[in-house]
Amino acid sequence: TPSYLAPEVLDRRGHAVPSDIWALGCALYTALTGHAPFEARHRPELFRRIRSARYPLPPQLSPRARALIAHMLDPDPAARPSPAGVLGHPFLTQVRGWGTRG
Repeated sequence: TPSYLAPEVLDRRGHAVPSDIWALGCALYTALTGHAPFEARHRPELFRRIRSARYPLPPQLSPRARALIAHMLDPDPAARPSPAGVLGHPFLTQVRGWGTRG
């Protein structure tokens, strides 16, 4: 979906793991809120929002969820977490037993 395209993909600067982290961040946002982070009626506006990483963070999201989404949807690909960083984020490890031994 165009709504999940990373800024660097829109700008034809290539596609790599950080682009996938961006798309995963969009999917996480959608799963937690019920709608995509970037929505607009017309593609030029949608792409402007994606490039500027302008999206609402609903107050009902936990601080940990908000932090993970913000990290994954950083417009700078180099600033996004690695896959291991995503899996190790407190939002995903806060459940007892997840990411721990035993």
